[in-house]
Amino acid sequence: MATDRVNDPRAFLDFLGAKLSNGGNGLTLDEALLDWEIENQGDEERADTIAAVRRGFEDIDAGRVRPAREALEELRRKHNLPPLS
Repeated sequence: MATDRVNDPRAFLDFLGAKLSNGGNGLTLDEALLDWEIENQGDEERADTIAAVRRGFEDIDAGRVRPAREALEELRRKHNLPPLS
């Protein structure tokens, strides 16, 4: 990650101000931070993310999928989370 900009509070403030002035009033802090991290990814990190998304689409095209409820239930059990409501 580009450490010079990503750790610059003034740059984040400018970024957040631009988001809010462009209809981002409903943006949560978590969403803003995620957008900030994505925007400040380095080239290698961005390439890794794109490759992972492509692999996911290849899995879908090849039929390597399962119901979301099943996958979420597995995660719930693995991490001792409460049942889905």
